[in-house]
Amino acid sequence: MAVANLIGAVVGVFLLLLVAYLLVGATLVTAETVMSAQREMTDVQVTTVRTSIVIEDYTLTEDQLYLLITNDGATIIDPEPESMDVYLANDLFTQMVRASWTQEGAITPDGINPGLLDPGESLNMSINISGVANASWVKVATPNGITASSYL
Repeated sequence: MAVANLIGAVVGVFLLLLVAYLLVGATLVTAETVMSAQREMTDVQVTTVRTSIVIEDYTLTEDQLYLLITNDGATIIDPEPESMDVYLANDLFTQMVRASWTQEGAITPDGINPGLLDPGESLNMSINISGVANASWVKVATPNGITASSYL
């Protein structure tokens, strides 16, 4: 009988140790996941704070709008038509559309990171405005949500 009690006690202690190990492991994995998510969110917020663009100039023709966008922040922006959005509105703001755009010419100056909009560099955009009657307002949004807008 004494051996059965001893075996039961050993199995009980083993099960307690196993449960404690699993709980500590799950707690450590959860803490690591939360810290990683917080670190990534801080990185996103820092990048957002350091991003800034400005519409330097525009030229409006009958069916085209040309914008000169300058990166006056401290982050690099990927100026791809798939990642940067342009919105147009008419003079009464009763019609607002997302417009497609194309790059006109090269980024200037583009010595560092060719093809990317580095701080201090400018990009010329061409936007077809034939879908908006009396276009009078434009907004450009970067991939991380920073915007610049201007009345035309």
